[in-house]
Amino acid sequence: MGRDCFTIVAAVNDMKVLQKNLCLSPGITNDSTQLIIKRNYQSASLAYNESIEEAENEIIIFAHQDVYLPGTWFASLKQTLDYFEKEMINWGVLGCFGMREKSGRGIGIGRLYSNGWGIVGHEIKNPEPVQTLDEIVLVIKKSSGLRFDPTLPHFHMYGTDICMSAREKGMVSYAIPAFCVHNTNLLLSLPNDFYECYRHIKRRWGKYLPIHTSCMTISRFDKGVHERRIRELYVRLLHKEIMPTYRVEDPRSLKVK
Repeated sequence: MGRDCFTIVAAVNDMKVLQKNLCLSPGITNDSTQLIIKRNYQSASLAYNESIEEAENEIIIFAHQDVYLPGTWFASLKQTLDYFEKEMINWGVLGCFGMREKSGRGIGIGRLYSNGWGIVGHEIKNPEPVQTLDEIVLVIKKSSGLRFDPTLPHFHMYGTDICMSAREKGMVSYAIPAFCVHNTNLLLSLPNDFYECYRHIKRRWGKYLPIHTSCMTISRFDKGVHERRIRELYVRLLHKEIMPTYRVEDPRSLKVK
């Protein structure tokens, strides 16, 4: 298939959410796009690795079921791919939002809208290198040989894992100027599954610590975990009026740019 053809993959546990978000994205179901839906998998890694083998196109986009890609998104991705080709950059993983280190702390790179938070990050004009990428949208080349860790459980931190795998292969991951909407349910605390994935990533990629992710920094002494749990306890005990935020019915109704 041509370089302007894409394979889009979604691991889905709610078809209504998929239909009301990702599938509403302009251009996602045209003739140049292959859509792969994976259901009833034990982990994102297993679903995504199987999809890589099934992909008919070189460029594979992994997206959450509750992500909406505006009309400009695919044009922005194509511009980014043209930029990498012109500059002869052997990139590893692309995403809409990532983290890199600055002065010992993780800083966010890229720009998106996340329900409950509003606009997150800042606009970038060109792709910028990052250490890790948020899982809401990930892009790889089928020919890169990259695969997700099949032993990583559940549906968390697989973006961090594949960015580390790219680094092992000498490839750089980038946040790209491609704005998207994450129409998510914003909960006030992370589930136990997340911390199981955290410990797995810490064991597997310990030589790269600290690893900065969009949720917290993975470090030798788990400082990020302790800080996160203190904040969650503070909210539960002292700010009970703070309620979770739930996704809107139609992401197109959000007045965001």
